[in-house]
Amino acid sequence: MILGGRPTNPGELRTPVTLLKRTITTAAGGFQMPGTTTILAVKARWVNVHGSEVWAASVVAQDAATVLIRYNSQVDTTCLVSKGGKLYEIVSVDDIEERHEYMELKVRRAEEG
Repeated sequence: MILGGRPTNPGELRTPVTLLKRTITTAAGGFQMPGTTTILAVKARWVNVHGSEVWAASVVAQDAATVLIRYNSQVDTTCLVSKGGKLYEIVSVDDIEERHEYMELKVRRAEEG
C-alpha cells in the first residue's frame, strides 16, 4: 500500500501498543467509576510529533504522536492507546483511503486525574 507517497512496509509496525475502550462500572452503593477494558494489543508505527509540527501542536496537545495500525472497526475517538505504561487520547482516526487496511491515529498524552 502507498502511504504518504511511498510504499508502506509492514515491518515498520514494531512498537507494541494496547488499544483500550473506556468503561463505566457501578460499585457498591451505586457509585460510578471510570475504567478501561482491553480491545487488543497490536504492533504500530509510532512517530512522535517533531520539528515545526511541535510548535503548531504545542497549543493543542502535549506529547503528540501519529500512530499507524492495521484497521480495526472497534477503534474510535473514545478509545485510549497505552504505550510504555502511558495513556494517550485519540484525537482523530483516519481509515486511510477508506480501504479498511490501515488506520492512522493522532494521539496526545492523556491528562491524569
